[in-house]
Amino acid sequence: MTARAWLVALAMFTVAGCGSDGGETGSATCTGAGCACSGFDCECVAGADCKTECGSTSCSLDCTTDAKCNGSSEGALTLQCIDTSECKGNGGDGSVITCAEQSNCDLKADGGSTAVCRDQATCKFNLGPGATIRCEDESHCDLKCDVDCVATCAETAECKVSCGADSTPGVTCPDGRLVCGADC
Repeated sequence: MTARAWLVALAMFTVAGCGSDGGETGSATCTGAGCACSGFDCECVAGADCKTECGSTSCSLDCTTDAKCNGSSEGALTLQCIDTSECKGNGGDGSVITCAEQSNCDLKADGGSTAVCRDQATCKFNLGPGATIRCEDESHCDLKCDVDCVATCAETAECKVSCGADSTPGVTCPDGRLVCGADC
């Protein structure tokens, strides 16, 4: 088989990996009722207990309509948790997490990640260095981050920010931001 034919076959094999049980490297794997993927864009719906594994590839997962779901990627994970869904997840650098409406989220992500908790969601975020976090509306946020992260909490939101391995409280800046390991 020529190198070109092999690369084409490998690309087709990788794209077809979503939803498979083979656990191919670089492919999203979706398990559980109501879990479906199109490439590396996955969705969990309607009370489903689904799990999405993306390996080292960046991917997205939308959890809707009272879904129970778990997403994992060594690459960037884009996770949207809405309605009254219950979401867990682990993402790599540059992950983007949104927890909205009355959802409940327990999520970890590496450096440079962004997390938003809004409406009446309950969020527990543990983020790496350089993270940006927003707690909006009447959300309930329990935030832990390493160094050089910034959290902005609305006056109507409940926020607890702890920093580093020793869980020291975040520093409140004059503009209302909470920072860990950074100057206001």
